[in-house]
Amino acid sequence: MRLAPSVGLRHAVASAVFIWAIVLESAFLLALAGAVLGLIHWKDRKKRLPFTQKILRPPGESLRLRLIELDEKLNDRFVQLFLSAYSPLVVAGLVALQGVRATAAVWITVITIAVGASIWSAYRLWKLFTLRRRIRLGFEGERHIGETLNQLMLVGYRVFHDFLITDKPRSIRNIDHIVIGRNGVFAVETKTRRKMKGENGAKVTVTENALQYPWGADQRDLAQAQEDATWLANWLSKMSEQPVRVGAILVLPGWFIDRRSKTPIIVVSGSEVASNIPKLNGTPTSESEIRRIAAIIEDRNRSVEY
Repeated sequence: MRLAPSVGLRHAVASAVFIWAIVLESAFLLALAGAVLGLIHWKDRKKRLPFTQKILRPPGESLRLRLIELDEKLNDRFVQLFLSAYSPLVVAGLVALQGVRATAAVWITVITIAVGASIWSAYRLWKLFTLRRRIRLGFEGERHIGETLNQLMLVGYRVFHDFLITDKPRSIRNIDHIVIGRNGVFAVETKTRRKMKGENGAKVTVTENALQYPWGADQRDLAQAQEDATWLANWLSKMSEQPVRVGAILVLPGWFIDRRSKTPIIVVSGSEVASNIPKLNGTPTSESEIRRIAAIIEDRNRSVEY
C-alpha cells in the first residue's frame, strides 16, 4: 500500500527532525564535557602537585590496576547489553517514524537477532564478572598479607611488595612480597583461595610436589613460588655482583596447613607467616648486605607516580 504524498512527506520530516535532535543533543553533551574539562584545567594551570618523588608499590598494586581496567570493560559490556536488549524498540521507533508497516517475518528476524545478541552480551558480562571476582579476592589477600608482613619492619626487616618482573616481552608478572632480614632474603607468594563448606573445607595438605585442596591437587602454586625465588636470586646476584640466595615462601590466607612432607618451599597460613619468618634458617645477612640489597630492590620498586 502506497502512502499519500503528504503523509510520506510528514513522516520524512519527522524522521529528519528526530535524527537532528539526536545529533544536536550529542553535540551539546560533548561541548558541555569539553567545557567542564577545560575549566578544571584552567583553574589548575598555575598549580602543581606538592610531591614529585615516586612511591613504593603497595601490596596488590598490579591487581588494583587490573581491577580498574576490568571496571572500564564492565561499563562497556553493560552498554552493549543495554543496546542489544533495546534494539527492537529503537527499530520499532524508526519504522513508526517512517510510516512503514513491517511484516511479521521482519519483526521475528529483528527480535531473534536482538535476543541472540543479548544472550551473547550477558554471557560475556558474566565471564568478566567472574574474572573480576577472582582478581578482587587475590587483591584482598595480598593486601591482608602485606599488612601482616609490614609488622616485621618493627624488628629490623625490610619489606617490599608487588615487585615487577619485566624481563620477558609481553609477559609482565610480579613477586607479591620480598622480605629481607638477618636470616636471609625471602620471596613470598600469596595465593588466596575460597574455602569450601564442610569438615575439611578449609584444610590443604602439603605433599612433596603438590597442594591437595578439597577440590583436588594443585602443582602450580608451589612451582610459581619456586620460580619467583629463583628469578629473584639470579637477578640480585647479577645486580650486586655476588651470589644471593633467596628462600621461597607460599602463603595461603585462612587455610589450615597439613604438612605431610617436607618441601624446599615453606608453606604457611596467613596467621603464621609473620611469626615464622624470623625462625627460618636462611642465609645469614649482615646489616650492610641488608641495606645494599634493599637499595637495589627499592630502586626498581619505587615506580608509582601521580
